[in-house]
Amino acid sequence: MADTAFDIIKNTLAYYGLNDAAFLAEVGTLFTSKVITDKSTIDDIGVAMQNSPAFAERFPANKILKDSGKGQKSVSEYLRLESDFKNILSSSGMPPGFYDDPKDFQNWIANNTSPLEIQGRIEQGYQAVNNASPEVVAQFKRLYDVKNGDLAAYFIDPERAKPTFDRYQAQREARAAVVANQAQQQANIALTAQQSEELVRAGVTSQEQAQAGFMDIQNQQQLFATTTAEAASGQQAITQEQQIAGTFGTNAAARQAIEARKRKRTAAFQQGGSLLASQTGNIGLGTVGQ
Repeated sequence: MADTAFDIIKNTLAYYGLNDAAFLAEVGTLFTSKVITDKSTIDDIGVAMQNSPAFAERFPANKILKDSGKGQKSVSEYLRLESDFKNILSSSGMPPGFYDDPKDFQNWIANNTSPLEIQGRIEQGYQAVNNASPEVVAQFKRLYDVKNGDLAAYFIDPERAKPTFDRYQAQREARAAVVANQAQQQANIALTAQQSEELVRAGVTSQEQAQAGFMDIQNQQQLFATTTAEAASGQQAITQEQQIAGTFGTNAAARQAIEARKRKRTAAFQQGGSLLASQTGNIGLGTVGQ
């Protein structure tokens, strides 16, 4: 069965991805009223529809351009820009969902942003990844299972890179990677994403804070372990979770456990207990008073 004249128009529109039901309904009205024919080009149809709600919905940047007194894009030019943006983002390894919908390109087109400029922004994003600490990048990848393209997207637009998170999630993840890196570097501790983010939420937001805290943990390992006498009396070693929570102040009970251990060690030392403990094979009072 041969295509009707309107089928030809619909097929042409479908080729350009213009198959929204509301859009086609308005095209059908224009065809019935003979404003357009099967000989009309895609740009002819655009001119005929430029004041229609469906056209404004599909090509929102044109309304912004019109309202600001700037020249509007023809349909073919508009679609070509969208295609160029999509191709650049896809070929550059940007993650799915990162500027890949027509509405995502609205501001770029309305601001006459060229595809070359977007390419430059992406290159800057990758350069930012390359310039970042390799250790921090490695922790980011380990914690969140991301690729370089995902990281570049963070540098370009943190909020858009992870649209399902709240607006501060990207910053929190980046800081969590820094914290996790210091945990690994200073104390050989492999934090989970949850542990790292909990520390960030608790106020550990700089490399210096994380470095100092985990250096403190590493320097107090003898304090956290039990002596022979302590083990014999039923005392337990201070766990890694307690070490972290107590040192960074995220858990009052953990902090109290560490302080109590310090006081007992100091008292034992003052009472001559250090000699007795060392004779039984294990002490470690070098951290007493820290």
